[in-house]
Amino acid sequence: MAKSSTILVATLAMAVGFMVFVISQIDLSIYSQSMHNSNAIGDAPWEILNNNTKSDKNGEYRSNNKMNIIQTGQQNRIVTNDNNIHLDEAILKTSNNNNDHDQSQATTKSIKNSKIKSKTKIVAITDSQYSQIALSWHRKLTSLGYTTHTIAAADDDSLTYLRSQTNISVEPLLHPQSSGWPVARGKPQELRRRIFATRWVYILGQLKLGNHILLTDADNIFVRYMPLEVMEDSEYDVFHAHCGDFPIRFLSMGFVVCGGMAWLRSSEGTVRYVASILEQCGWGGMDEDAEDGDGGAGDGMMMKAKAARCDDQQVVNSKFFFNSLNYTWDEEETRPRLEQGFWKGESSGRSLVTGHRFKLWSVDMCYRGPVNGTFGRCPDANVNWVAMPTNTMTSEKQLDKVRDRKLRVEQWFRFCRNGTSIGDVGFHL
Repeated sequence: MAKSSTILVATLAMAVGFMVFVISQIDLSIYSQSMHNSNAIGDAPWEILNNNTKSDKNGEYRSNNKMNIIQTGQQNRIVTNDNNIHLDEAILKTSNNNNDHDQSQATTKSIKNSKIKSKTKIVAITDSQYSQIALSWHRKLTSLGYTTHTIAAADDDSLTYLRSQTNISVEPLLHPQSSGWPVARGKPQELRRRIFATRWVYILGQLKLGNHILLTDADNIFVRYMPLEVMEDSEYDVFHAHCGDFPIRFLSMGFVVCGGMAWLRSSEGTVRYVASILEQCGWGGMDEDAEDGDGGAGDGMMMKAKAARCDDQQVVNSKFFFNSLNYTWDEEETRPRLEQGFWKGESSGRSLVTGHRFKLWSVDMCYRGPVNGTFGRCPDANVNWVAMPTNTMTSEKQLDKVRDRKLRVEQWFRFCRNGTSIGDVGFHL
């Protein structure tokens, strides 16, 4: 009788174990499928293996895992390595040589010598269709007093055109001898996704060089000068801008962030973050003939690499939505929520996977919304730094891109900037 009971108990235990295994696999399958089936999130879902965190005696989260990017065939995958951080040279060519690295300190460790103060490089990406808009963007930043801004051109026509202009800083988005050059090619959707994704290849190269990056769209309107030291001297690695109501699919989490308005510090945590974006975009890495000197054409400015392809705004928001980077918020009461409405304030947190600390600018600081304001008001003129109008107040149909952006600028100053304490600072094509 006892023997029969033992056999029964063992049989039940095996059955329960099998059911738990099946359920766990179903859960993982549903998660993976939801990532893979989401339009434009990327050609392949990002996989984090063995994400393991714990709290130290001071209550600070510490990850036991070090991230390692290895090349498998034509794809790069991010895995963990408990012995060191090694970001494979196919992507980063950066190694810390068996340092027992505490990821909770990633926000304070720069890629370059910390005694040399890094400067922020302000970058807008353009192709031949937007080259006039990018030219106006460059001239506007110059008039405001910025000196470290440049345009990264995605094709030969835009590169040639902008190089023909006076007092304009321009460089290729990738090395012109790269397999990914020109970046701007293919049908409209293909072209956009190549540009949106490959700008993160450029950013990765710049972070490696020790440059902080302020990434902006070429049609973003800078309305005043704000010292970049505001970000450089902060405790944060990445700043995001609220992005109104797009992508709609992620609005249920209470907020969405823009792909084309962000500040990124040259730190190890940020490098891991950017690498995760490129992995999700299915980036193939550096060209096979790229050497150490081919971070650029002799000056380290251009990556000799393959182009990537994805909608980066979908990718960046998916990381918050699915919490694949294990984000935590510094103050739960300031975490963006739907009930807060459109005009959200600042909030901040960190990723327990990459170690980077992030902050969301307030909507007043970086405004994306209707050109004539939202819910009866415009952003606070004493706070607003950047405007990203989403429309024009016109009955004209099918405006070309240059005319549409010109109207957005003109109408922005008519509806939301004239008569404010800052006044009409001007921006004209």
